[in-house]
Amino acid sequence: MHRYLIWKSGPGPIDIEFKRLGEAVLRPSVSIVTPVGATVVPREDACEIARFSLDQADVARLLSPREELRAPCIMVQCDAFMAMASRRRRWGWSIRVSRNGQALQGYHLDGRPLSLSRDGFTRARLQNMSERTGMAHGHDIIGLI
Repeated sequence: MHRYLIWKSGPGPIDIEFKRLGEAVLRPSVSIVTPVGATVVPREDACEIARFSLDQADVARLLSPREELRAPCIMVQCDAFMAMASRRRRWGWSIRVSRNGQALQGYHLDGRPLSLSRDGFTRARLQNMSERTGMAHGHDIIGLI
């Protein structure tokens, strides 16, 4: 699964919250990717939500001028694990990018706004995991402007 999403943002810290959907056990991770390398963002777990906090310096790095061929971005990756004997084989996630508890509106590259639920999470696309495997992987790329 690959989505390229852009959230309108300004300076200041932001949180990326990750909510599991479906039956799989998920292991999400978030990295800030720049032309000179990647930095892993630490994860905080709170019940069913994993939170990744980017401080003001991280956000400033993501908002830096776009002189490079590849602009800095946030890489959200997720590994999904499921028992081979599971009958229901759905997995997916929703994410919310927020500042001070207020969800930031996301946009597709063509400028259309992302559909968000009332709580500010993206509408998830559930996928089916093959019966022949117990593992799957997906990622989203988020750019700040």
